[in-house]
Amino acid sequence: MEIESSALEQEKRRLQMQLRRAPDGEKAKLELQLDELDDKMPAPLASIYSVTDEPKKASPIQILFHGDYLSPVAKVGVRPLGILLPEAEPEAPIETTQPRLKLSEWIVDPQNPLTARVMANRVWQYHFGAGLVSTPNDFGRMGTRPSNPELLDWLASRFVEGGWRIKPLHRLILLSNAYRQSSISPIEKVAAEKDSENALLWKYSHRRLEAEELRDAMLAVSARLNLKAGGPSFMSPIDPDLVLSLKRPQYWVATRDKTEYDRRTLYMIYKRNLRLPFEEVFDAPDTLLSCARREQSTHAPQALELLNGQTSNDLAAAFAARIMKERSTASERIDYAWRLATGRSPTAAEKALAVKFLAGAPDDPARVKEFALAVFNLNAFLYVN
Repeated sequence: MEIESSALEQEKRRLQMQLRRAPDGEKAKLELQLDELDDKMPAPLASIYSVTDEPKKASPIQILFHGDYLSPVAKVGVRPLGILLPEAEPEAPIETTQPRLKLSEWIVDPQNPLTARVMANRVWQYHFGAGLVSTPNDFGRMGTRPSNPELLDWLASRFVEGGWRIKPLHRLILLSNAYRQSSISPIEKVAAEKDSENALLWKYSHRRLEAEELRDAMLAVSARLNLKAGGPSFMSPIDPDLVLSLKRPQYWVATRDKTEYDRRTLYMIYKRNLRLPFEEVFDAPDTLLSCARREQSTHAPQALELLNGQTSNDLAAAFAARIMKERSTASERIDYAWRLATGRSPTAAEKALAVKFLAGAPDDPARVKEFALAVFNLNAFLYVN
């Protein structure tokens, strides 16, 4: 088996080298041969990443004279960053065994509240759009102070008491009165004068779905979402001009199984130097940089992408096919589309507009597809209230 696998690998590398230099007319043939080789390859063995502590192989840590790595001087022991420790905290002895274990114990030490505070703040931010500390990457002097320090410490304490498990923390937040508020408040006028940023959460802040959430929601309502969990990620087909912008375009090869394209965006492969158009226009971050919190923008290209983009039009066609198959009359289809996309029935005004749009061609797939596309553009679909 090993000999056969090695021979296949060698042949695959040979074909890949040929593909790099091949003229355009020959590339399709070589790609087909590579696909055939992939089918013959044995499935890889299950594996996990791991680390080991081997003191004899440990690299010495030394002070560098004037910061010059070619001029090491005295050896020093390990310790966390000094800025996170009390003044004059000594480093560990040079012969310290299991330094990774010591670091992990320090990170989760109950006397070190920073870890739990940062994590609780991140989870809060994902649900509310902004953390109790609005600078989630900076809890130091240059960061902002918590809007509610007591609440942050209480959440952090519950997180530790719950065994550092995230699911109970999600449940605690999602079942709270703060999270279950409406985005429309009876005290809007008075509260906005005193707390225009809604830092004290007198209402639920209106927020748009993030790029990945939006794509997944469109897949779900169109009945195209592939719920397969785990396993390898997938490469989606993209515009050839975008592929050519990569340093090594030959490595961007769309996954052959097309059902994989409808998996959750979580499983989509990203390249650090390639931003996919749909995700980019809806504020997905630059993957070359650390993004502590996504900013939310509203601009014309977003509407153009939802109306004219390939992703939204393909899924609108699937959404239209679903409502035409599962409901028989125009009125039923309108109610069903609203229920799937917004979780509620249409208002009288919305229903009247939709009936007027479908009048005369309620069974025309093209007309129903345009209706489905309009539903994707509803604020009730795009925003969380």
